[in-house]
Amino acid sequence: MFKFFKLRQITVTCPLCETVFATHEVVRLPAMSRETPVEADLHRILPDAELRSNLLAMCPNCVYTYWLTSFTQHYFLPQVVPDSPPVSPAKKFAHAVQSARQVNNHALDRSVLALNGYWCSREEGVEGGGEKFLRLAKVELTAALSDNDWVGNRSRYNYVMGEILRLLGEFPQAIEFYQMVDRRSGLPFELVDRMQRFAVDGNKNPVRLPPHIVEAIFVPPMILSA
Repeated sequence: MFKFFKLRQITVTCPLCETVFATHEVVRLPAMSRETPVEADLHRILPDAELRSNLLAMCPNCVYTYWLTSFTQHYFLPQVVPDSPPVSPAKKFAHAVQSARQVNNHALDRSVLALNGYWCSREEGVEGGGEKFLRLAKVELTAALSDNDWVGNRSRYNYVMGEILRLLGEFPQAIEFYQMVDRRSGLPFELVDRMQRFAVDGNKNPVRLPPHIVEAIFVPPMILSA
């Protein structure tokens, strides 16, 4: 599976301290298909935690850590600049949440980073499966959903919050959030109903989506030309 993914080393500039350093980026990621492994919290399962962690860059000087896309690529060769610090994949997301707080990014972004930390922990095989990241995601997503000025797909994030709470074993609260999900979420009713029943039954296990649900959510319909 890993052979279908590809990393390459590049140099980037830190947007905070302007240090130029070397890091890796994912340059090959297979397109989503109905067979792509996806779990009910809507994340794509990756075969190695390093892949997910390389969606981030970490400055070796000021330790600012954020999505790689927010760093400007530099023309220096990677061999002549410092490397990004050697940090475990999941811990890199903990640094990213701290950096997001440092620059006062929105709580929604911090919750997504925390969720990625949870997924990365599981991909890395961290003992406990990254529950501390789940609890952090709950705190940050609660703050985001409480922000009346935030404009976004609240219905979909109500579903995500339901999944966070179900995975934490907080079933009554999870059910409340599933019940706030409507068609504006873009999610099949079958999925929302199924996960609500899991919460009613007290099931806190991760759940992999069946192919037809993956296809309905993530695979755009083919446009036929004349």
